Amino acid sequence: MPGQILGANAALVRNGNRPYGGGEGSGKIVQIYTESVTKTLQGSEITRHGDDDNPAYLIEQDDGDRVLKLDSELK
Repeated sequence: MPGQILGANAALVRNGNRPYGGGEGSGKIVQIYTESVTKTLQGSEITRHGDDDNPAYLIEQDDGDRVLKLDSELK
């Protein structure tokens, strides 16, 4: 299975760099990808090209939504 799944000790993140949505969010990293990944989130297909130096994170936000972000997109 691609990606590293995190359990109860999932990392907490604060996402302050949202050029399209504005504002800030926070949540937990639930999966880490060091390869390209596409997920359907809130009805939209989202792709991030993660790698060892800039992994992609599947984040469950405090409001329950999930987002897919590269490390470079997070503050």
